[in-house]
Parts: sequence; C-alpha cells; structure tokens
Amino acid sequence: MKNFFIGSVVCLLLIGCAINVSPSAFFYQDVERKPVDTTKLHAAIQKDKASAGITRVEVRNTHGLMLRGVAVSYPEPIVNVVFFPDNRMSISENNSVIHRLGKLPANLLWLDYQGVGASDKSLKLSINEIKQDALTQFDYVKSTFDSNLPIVVHGRGIGSYFASYVAANRQIDALVLDGAFNNISDLIANMIPGFSNSLTNMKLHDEVHSMQIAPILRHYEGPLWLVVGDKDKITPYPISQQLLENAASSQKYITVVPGATHNATLKSEYALSEYRRFLSRLSQ
Repeated sequence: MKNFFIGSVVCLLLIGCAINVSPSAFFYQDVERKPVDTTKLHAAIQKDKASAGITRVEVRNTHGLMLRGVAVSYPEPIVNVVFFPDNRMSISENNSVIHRLGKLPANLLWLDYQGVGASDKSLKLSINEIKQDALTQFDYVKSTFDSNLPIVVHGRGIGSYFASYVAANRQIDALVLDGAFNNISDLIANMIPGFSNSLTNMKLHDEVHSMQIAPILRHYEGPLWLVVGDKDKITPYPISQQLLENAASSQKYITVVPGATHNATLKSEYALSEYRRFLSRLSQ
C-alpha cells in the first residue's frame, strides 16, 4: 500500500502543488485480472500438518461484477470470519494469512476487492461500490456459513474501514480492527516521510474523505477488539487507542503486539492467543 501511493504523489510533493486524492489515486487496482492462486495457503497447511477445506468462491456484486476469492473451513471451527484485507493485498500473494486465522480455528471468507487480484474491475473505481461489496460479502457468509457460529468481521489496514462500515449496516457478533486508521489525511501523512501540509495542499475526493472510522465506532455497541503492532509507523498505537476511547461499546479491548510492524500483527502467536481470548468473551 505504501509504495504504491508514494509513487503516485512524490513528484507533487517535490514541487509543492496540490494533491487531488481520488479513489483511483489512493486505492490500488491491478492492471489485469489474475486467477486465484492458493499455493501459499496449501504450503502453510502442509507445513503444520493441518487440514482445511478450500473452496473457490464467486459472488456477483450489485453492479454485475464478479468478486472472486476463497472460503476456507478448518476442523471444529469456533467462529466465522469475514476478512477485509489491506490495500494492495490480493489473496494470491497473501493467502498464508488465511491459515493463521484458520488456526483459531475458523471458517473464513476472503474476496479480492474489485479490480484487485482475481475480481472483476469496474470502468470507474468507486469507494462507495466497494462498501456495497463489503455488505455483499457479509451477506454471503450470513447465508452460507454455519449459522450456529458467531460472525466476526475482521478488517486489516484499509480493510478496517470496510469492516467498520459492515458493522454499521449489519448485525454482526464482533468487530476486529487490525492496524486501523482514523482518517485518510493522517494515514497518508504517516505513509510519506517528511510530508508537510505547508508544502502541499491535499484535496480529498468526497468518497475518500468519508473513510473515517471514529464516527462509526461512536455508534457501534457490539464487542470490539483492536490489535496493533508496537513498531507500526503507518497506523501507530495512539490511533487505535483513540478509536478505542471513541467506541460506544462496553466490550472493547486493545492488544499491542511486541515487535510487530504494520503488516506483521497476524504473524505473532501472541496476537492469535489474544484473538482466541477475545472470542472466548463472546459467549460469556
């Protein structure tokens, strides 16, 4: 996510002109569609001598685009997880993440965002359409997965906004925000070293400007867990702490993962043990 956006705006920073942050300038899109590749997932499962059912999934969104991804089921699952990844995080390149979450154990659905990885691409990228896709993904899990299990909506990085949007528009059992941000202006400032508003006038498109999590959490009363790495410089701990304070939930928790950077929280066994502890509270 970081390298993509820096490449788009570094020349503007150097000359000090305005940055117009449109959805297409901020939200990564692949040049061409690629089939889902689960090689890394299979390798992670085999390494642990584990077992899991892997199903390739196609879900048509409200505009007729096909969203593609995987549904993965682990033995004796305790939760259904709807996963929304970070920017520039396709399933084919990152699906070992699924195995880490699967070890909760869980059933998990991950669909590539439109224009990313295996999913169809719209002629004009719209954040509002991706928000609707998030609801479509949740509804698929609600209607297809084991209805006796709680549904946790998990957002990673940029995905933390789409997860929060689902929480605001659907009845969910719990919300997990992993490396969450609050607003796009602060996120961009953290991604670009030396960024200065005195040199550059940032103009956010309305759809990009609306990507704020705190206003949603002020009305979200369900169980909430925030997890952040103590080495995260893109979405550092104070952001998650402020989001926690803003949240209306009476069941809200935060975990800081020692030594973890922005992209590494789920690599930690400590984070997974904390995840299980959070899930155990859902039945209390």
